[in-house]
Amino acid sequence: MFAVKKYTFLPIILIVLLLTAACSGTSGSTPRNSSEQNQAETAQPADGQPLYPIQTDIELSYWLQSPTTLKPSIHDIPFYQEWQKRIGVPLRFSEVSPAQAGEAFSVLLSSGNLPDIIEYNWLSGIPGGPEKALKDGYIIRLNELIDQYAPNLKTFLQAHPELDKLVKTDNGDYYAFPFLKEGGMTTQWAGPVLRKDWLEELELPVPETIDEWHTVLTAFKERKGAKVPLTFSSQTNVLQGFLDGAFIGAFGVIRGFYIDEGKVQYGPLQPGYKQFMATMSNWREEGLLDPNFSQNDRKTQDAHIMTGAAGATYSSGANIDKWEAALQTEDKQAAFIFAPYPVLKHGDTPKFGQEAWLYGAEGSAAVSATSKHAKLAVQLLDYAYSEEGYLLFNYGTEGQSYTLKNGKPELTELITNNPDHLSYLEALSLYTHTVNPGPYVGSKELIGRLAITNEDHNYDRWKTDNLKHVLPPVSISAEESNEYARIMTDVNTLVDETTLKVILGTVPAEEAHRDLAAKLDALGIQRALEIQQAAYNRFLNR
Repeated sequence: MFAVKKYTFLPIILIVLLLTAACSGTSGSTPRNSSEQNQAETAQPADGQPLYPIQTDIELSYWLQSPTTLKPSIHDIPFYQEWQKRIGVPLRFSEVSPAQAGEAFSVLLSSGNLPDIIEYNWLSGIPGGPEKALKDGYIIRLNELIDQYAPNLKTFLQAHPELDKLVKTDNGDYYAFPFLKEGGMTTQWAGPVLRKDWLEELELPVPETIDEWHTVLTAFKERKGAKVPLTFSSQTNVLQGFLDGAFIGAFGVIRGFYIDEGKVQYGPLQPGYKQFMATMSNWREEGLLDPNFSQNDRKTQDAHIMTGAAGATYSSGANIDKWEAALQTEDKQAAFIFAPYPVLKHGDTPKFGQEAWLYGAEGSAAVSATSKHAKLAVQLLDYAYSEEGYLLFNYGTEGQSYTLKNGKPELTELITNNPDHLSYLEALSLYTHTVNPGPYVGSKELIGRLAITNEDHNYDRWKTDNLKHVLPPVSISAEESNEYARIMTDVNTLVDETTLKVILGTVPAEEAHRDLAAKLDALGIQRALEIQQAAYNRFLNR
């Protein structure tokens, strides 16, 4: 997708993509033509392309989620050091942990003291989305600035109109430098996984249906001694293990809004949601589902998997590679196998599963409305969409994290056999941007081949009809955003509380679902459906 003239890339590694969520804001006014703001002096040819490194002593402030815990500060990470060297603009970073990002983002907006650049999910991470953020004066409209000072992004979007449609509002406003994906395993990287060696020992096939999963998990519990046969990490949401369609998708629904024959539906209103809750409640009661699934973080998930307390989970392929390597230091037979997203009947195609749109908005960088150096911010962000920036963000620095052999980049042993005993993912997080979302284009070629380390780790097994049904990156209108946010704040709280009560055995599914539907109507879910339908219709007409 990204046309790099000089190189033909060797595919290299699997990316771990993180999703964020949350928060709220205040009010103000948005400058419609931000190019009239104070401009930074930069060396620049007539076509608007800055000469990197830009000659300036102006320091810009930059808010983002911490990319790794391996270094005490982002300023100590080699990638960020190299990036600043290349662009020539000193950056003062403010980091927040991914787990606290939503709360920190809300506090940031409420403070009114905004940095020059804010990297976040402006589409779903703020009530009302980008149109509301523009209207309330948090960030600026970027159309004129991109047209004049971001030739790399402008050229890329002109060459890919299908992406251009995704990264702007219904009004045609560009609001951030986007995190874009080239498809393949940049958009699909997670799914159900089980201990292959246990399946073989127990002479069980890889499960495909909900009934087969029940049989396998029961065998893991009774014959392998698994204390929590199926476990999840719920670091960002109490229902995280189910949000991407794992198990819940077998019942034809998801936790949120989706499309069915052109009409927007809300999963918790449907009969399938009651079936999902009842099934998971039964599994929990039988000791098949980790009773603490809603509280587990990644460390807990790691511990369950690598101690044999669990034999099945939902995770990214990169985590699975890590677990397998760790287990095989003690047991050479230990291995994992990818399983398809479950269905109710053999032969059915899974309706939902983890698969992202080429633009999902996570890690996108907006310029704040209070910035005095919007032009400079745009110029430095545009570097990532150049050929040189594409290489830096995906591969790192030539001679350090990769070398060119016959014109093709290959990872060095700094990544593949790190002298400090870092895993390849840890090394990549220090020397490239590959394992984190951000304002750049993630390489499909880079991730493709090495992601499939063997037939057992075959990402094709995780294919679903997800993108036929999940909502594209639609925009709620600014006029409807407050009403929608008010409705959905209460709706989301109610759905999560009800779902947990049912799964944990506090209330029966039949009664809870009946009460849930009535309460959702009282909270205005039908109005929320109308707003989402209108947003979807506008998206189709972009």
